[in-house]
Amino acid sequence: MLLLRLLIVSLPLAGGLIPCALAGSTVSILSQNMNRLFDNVGNGSERVETTARYRQRIKTTAAKILQDYDSPDIIAFQEVENISVLRDIADQLRKSGGPDYRAYLMEGNDLSGIDVGYLVDVTLNVKQAGQLFKNTRFQPGQSPLFSRPPLLIEVCNQDCLTLVNVHLRSMRGLRSAKKGDRVARKRIAQAEHLASWVDQFQDRNSDKFLLITGDLNALQPADKYTDIVGILIGNPDNRGKRYTGRDEIKNDLSNLIEVIHPDRRFSYIYKGRKQVLDYMLASKNFSRKLKSIGFGSVDRNFSDHAGLLAEFNW
Repeated sequence: MLLLRLLIVSLPLAGGLIPCALAGSTVSILSQNMNRLFDNVGNGSERVETTARYRQRIKTTAAKILQDYDSPDIIAFQEVENISVLRDIADQLRKSGGPDYRAYLMEGNDLSGIDVGYLVDVTLNVKQAGQLFKNTRFQPGQSPLFSRPPLLIEVCNQDCLTLVNVHLRSMRGLRSAKKGDRVARKRIAQAEHLASWVDQFQDRNSDKFLLITGDLNALQPADKYTDIVGILIGNPDNRGKRYTGRDEIKNDLSNLIEVIHPDRRFSYIYKGRKQVLDYMLASKNFSRKLKSIGFGSVDRNFSDHAGLLAEFNW
């Protein structure tokens, strides 16, 4: 059961899709940006935390997951350094009375060393795990298209759910006269590339559930540059935008955060302004399984992002 400190909602989704409570098992999923969680071991160009600071962050993370988010079945993390960090979180959760989790993370291309990863309750059957687009290049310059390649896992019981954990390129530099055009085009290329993959996945797997979650670094309503979330759900709004985005998806996804009350629909606070950066985008068949969804609080002692927690009938 999701904790009452979150705003729990069960309202109509855009397009008339209504989450309904059905008998049977459920799965809870948390998306959480960790604000650059590095360990205390120097093994590259990444930041190295002191041992005391690192241990405290691990303990704080475990306490937050247990107390505020009720030990979700699946946790999609962004901005963690490596799989050892996830295993340390899992160890601390177990020592604190939480469930056993298995860690999934594959190293990406980010020069600072941050990656995306998962903790998954060991009682769930993870059928496959893999990166998307690690070697895809961005023109011009041939740099990687994704610094943090999306990480896919397929979790099955009677049905199978495919999750894609995403951390897109930030908006930093969009206003720069020198770098702004490249930043905007890279963000669009990431969104369109992932949207094209979503369309192909749905063509091949019409019976499977799909959830895209993570830090999309995209605002809602969309900023004046382009509609990143619109591209990813298959319905970009190009009106008044400096850059247009292509519609790559035939069977549009549902933006699940739209059912959250506007007063609680934010995951980040920038210069005093509440913003949404973190999302869950679901295939229509999985969006119908939604029971509840809500953002936690922005607790800067833990992270600069609030977690996004949802529960689904499954």
